[in-house]
Amino acid sequence: MVDSAASVIKAAVAALKANAAVTTLVAGRVFSDVPEASTFPYIVLSIQSQPFAANDFSGQSHTLKIQTFSRDKTIGGALLVRAAALTALDRNEQALTLDAGTLVKCEYTGFSDAFKEDDGRTWQGYAELEVVVV
Repeated sequence: MVDSAASVIKAAVAALKANAAVTTLVAGRVFSDVPEASTFPYIVLSIQSQPFAANDFSGQSHTLKIQTFSRDKTIGGALLVRAAALTALDRNEQALTLDAGTLVKCEYTGFSDAFKEDDGRTWQGYAELEVVVV
């Protein structure tokens, strides 16, 4: 079994950067590693992976974590970016081109959150997608 986590992150970053609604909001600021002094708003992707096996195939189940960051005065900016990112990826498997493995599904898990960071100025939106690769 090939570890497909890096391929999933790479494909998700590319898909979000190619999405017009996302680009309108974050101007291509979609990262897996945030550069220092980044301009707000932006999106950060991370991933958690778990292997699985069946009788005749194996693969990985990934939790793709979307974090959106905004310095707007209200939570609205972070929520708007989160919604655009979810719309771009949820059940839109054709938008993701993997270097390794075959994408089976990319689906919103239903888990999301939004809150103000401890700095008192930054809003964070959060959502998870289940991504299955064989």
